[in-house]
Amino acid sequence: MPVALAAVGFTSLVHGLESLLWDELPDAAGWDEPPWWYVLAIPTLAGAVVAGAVRLPGAAGHPPLEGLGLDPPHPLHLPAILLAALATLAGGIVLGPEAPLVALGLVLGVMAARLLRVPEAEGKALVVAGAFAAMATIFAGPLPTLLLMFELIVARGAVSSQGVIPLLLPGFVASGTGALVFTGIQDWPGVRQGSLQVLDLPAYETVQILDLGWAFATAAVTAVLVTLARDLAKLVASRVEARQSLALILGGLAVGVLAVVFHEVASRPAELVLFSGQSSLADVTAETAAGVLVALVVAKGLAYAISLAVGFRGGPIFPAVAIGVMVGVLASLALPDFALAPGVVAGLAGGAAASLKLPFFGALLAALLVGLTATGTAPIAVIAGVTGWLVALRLELREG
Repeated sequence: MPVALAAVGFTSLVHGLESLLWDELPDAAGWDEPPWWYVLAIPTLAGAVVAGAVRLPGAAGHPPLEGLGLDPPHPLHLPAILLAALATLAGGIVLGPEAPLVALGLVLGVMAARLLRVPEAEGKALVVAGAFAAMATIFAGPLPTLLLMFELIVARGAVSSQGVIPLLLPGFVASGTGALVFTGIQDWPGVRQGSLQVLDLPAYETVQILDLGWAFATAAVTAVLVTLARDLAKLVASRVEARQSLALILGGLAVGVLAVVFHEVASRPAELVLFSGQSSLADVTAETAAGVLVALVVAKGLAYAISLAVGFRGGPIFPAVAIGVMVGVLASLALPDFALAPGVVAGLAGGAAASLKLPFFGALLAALLVGLTATGTAPIAVIAGVTGWLVALRLELREG
C-alpha cells in the first residue's frame, strides 16, 4: 500500500504538471489550443530539464533503450530519476511512466527490506514486490503485472526455475494490494487517474476466419514498425552519446516539430503525437480517416524513436501500444471485412509484445483492455502477441 500510494503521488504530480502546461496555461492565455511555438517550446524545455537531471548522482537512471531495469537504484539516485521522468512525461515526450515507477517501487522495496532487517532471500522478494505494487497502478490490475514481471525475470535468468514462484508470489499479492488504490475499498472509490482504461469497442463475440489472417498481418506490421523505431533510436543514440545535453534539447524540439507538422497536415490535435499515447487511445479508435492514421503512425513512430534515442527517461511500452492501436484501426478501415475490435486487439497485442519481446504480457494486456464487449478477441490477442514477439525476435536475430 505505501508503494502504491507513492506511485499514485508521482503519477498525480505528472498529471497535474501536464494539465498546467497543456490546459491551464493555454486557457489562461485565451488560446483555444496551444500555438505552434508553444508546442515547440515545452518539449524543448523538457529536454533541458532532463539534460540537467542526467548530471545529478545516478544519471537519472538507465535509458529506456535498455528496457525495464530490475536492478534497484541507490535511494539517493531516485530524485534525479523522478525529476527526469517528470519532465519527460509532462513535457509531451513520447515515453510511458512504467520505468520510473519500477525504479520507485524497487527503491522503496530496498528501504523496506533494510528497515525490517530480513534475510537476503526475503529481502529480494520485498524488492520485487515493490516493483509489482508500483506497476499495478498503471496496468490493468495484478494479472498483466504478474506476466510482465515473470517474463522479465525469466528472460534475464535472474533466478532458478525453483525460485521463480517464491520470488514472485509476494509481488503478486503486493500488486493485488496496490490495485486497491485504484479500484477502491468499500465506500472509497479509489484513485482512477493514471491507469489504462478499458476501450469502448463494438461487440465482437465470434472469431471470423478472415480476421485471423488480417490479425496476423496487423500484428506483424506493428512489430516491424516498433522494431524499426527502436533500431533507428539505437543508430541515432550511438552518434549523439558524446553530446547528450544538446541531443536532449534538440530531440525535444524535434518531437514538437513532428506534433506541429501533424497538426497542420491532418487538422487533428498535436497531443495525439505527444505523450505516451495512453490517454488518447479512445480518440484513435474513433478516427475514421485512413490518411490521418497514416500520418499519425509516421509522426508518432518518429517521435518515439527520437525520444528513445536522445536519452529521455521513461518506459517504452505505452507508445508501442499506441502505435499498435493506430495500425489496428487503420487495418480495420483498409482491409476487407476486418472489424474494428480484432484490428485494435491485434495491433495492441503485437505492439506490446514487440516493445520488450514479451508475448504473454502483450496478449493478456490486449485481452483485458477490450473488456467484455469483445470477448471473442481473446484468441486473436494470443495469435497477435506471439506474432509480434516472433517478428521482433527474428528482426533482432537478423541484425545480430
